[in-house]
Amino acid sequence: MTVYLLSEESVRAALNDFDNLTKLLKKHPKEEEVGSKVRARAREILTYIWSGGLAPSLTFYLAKGEESTVNLVREVFKGREELIEEFKKITPEKLAYALILYLIFKRLKQLNFISSDPGDPRSCLHELIEMNPFKRMYASNLLTLYLLEFKKLCEATFKSER
Repeated sequence: MTVYLLSEESVRAALNDFDNLTKLLKKHPKEEEVGSKVRARAREILTYIWSGGLAPSLTFYLAKGEESTVNLVREVFKGREELIEEFKKITPEKLAYALILYLIFKRLKQLNFISSDPGDPRSCLHELIEMNPFKRMYASNLLTLYLLEFKKLCEATFKSER
């Protein structure tokens, strides 16, 4: 069994997700614009979580990204090529919110804080809200490590929003 520091595991998870994201964005006609929007949303979510809390920040991202878009993102991440045309039609702004939200729920599931499907944001939110507050704080702290690494990768790769 290999043991990793939490910071190393956060880098590994962020890098894997980022690599998959960049491959996916190459299929979008507005790849550069979506990348810039993802960069901005990755930077903002940290501030929202720190200032307003985890669950309220995620409900805001859900409102902006919409549940059906999060579900579509999950399916496209899983390799459902037949959905790429539908994926291409989503506006860069909405797509960026949905991508970040999906990756957050995916990471929380990897860390065993939630058991719901990351493509079902309401179920994930229910689990977070019903979670022991101390466990939710710990989840938020571990998620922050991941998001900081993901943000750095976005800043190194995508141009800032105009």
